[in-house]
Amino acid sequence: MMETEMLATGPTIEQLRARLSAHRMYGLLDSPAALRVFTEHHVVCVLDFMSLLKSLQRGLTCVDVPWSPSADPESARLINAIVIDEETDVRADSRVQSHFAWYLEAMDEVGADTAPVRGLVEALGRGDGWERALAQCKMPRASCEFGATTASFLPAPLHVRAAVFFHGREDVIPRMFLPLVEGLRSQGLECESLVGYLTRHIEIDGGTHGPQAEQMLARLYGDDAGRREQAEEAALVSLLARERLWDAVAEALERL
Repeated sequence: MMETEMLATGPTIEQLRARLSAHRMYGLLDSPAALRVFTEHHVVCVLDFMSLLKSLQRGLTCVDVPWSPSADPESARLINAIVIDEETDVRADSRVQSHFAWYLEAMDEVGADTAPVRGLVEALGRGDGWERALAQCKMPRASCEFGATTASFLPAPLHVRAAVFFHGREDVIPRMFLPLVEGLRSQGLECESLVGYLTRHIEIDGGTHGPQAEQMLARLYGDDAGRREQAEEAALVSLLARERLWDAVAEALERL
């Protein structure tokens, strides 16, 4: 069956949101070992998000010299604001830190292995490209597959990337992270940095970023039904990739 046929007969965006918000994985995060497994799988989502975000910044703002004004200043402002939060957030202790660095700190706190993702960062920094870097890195297979899905959208048209950004990240993240945080707190696990990271994303993505990203997407669609259909297909692919990642994490946790 062709991928488009599978999407046509598969779950809707809203059904996938509901499935992700109620995934069995959250109930399995009940020990330091479980947190190590989760973070070692999930860290790829923190890293590849930045490439998706930066691709939107490149498409919606001017990052070249000489400068030229944006055709969509509202979207340019939103993306620049999200970049500030993600790349140079101010922690409660006044440290300025990227969310990726914050996540690595959370991994260190629970004793997770950061070597594979650091190796991936080094490979990308050498210019290996996502496909080659993921193929050679030592991250879990499910993580590499998720990262490859995200990377496949980076050359796509702007409205497709914006749909993946909104539906696959800004809109669904608070729905996923809220039960995750509630579970971690009820377990009383020592993971202050991880809970802080997750809570921060519930606040900013569920606050201004999510609704504004939806408005940005609507402006990019305009009245073009073809664009909307293309973008929603990409959103489904990104949500299904997240569900496969969560399934893989749950299966790994069940083997502990």
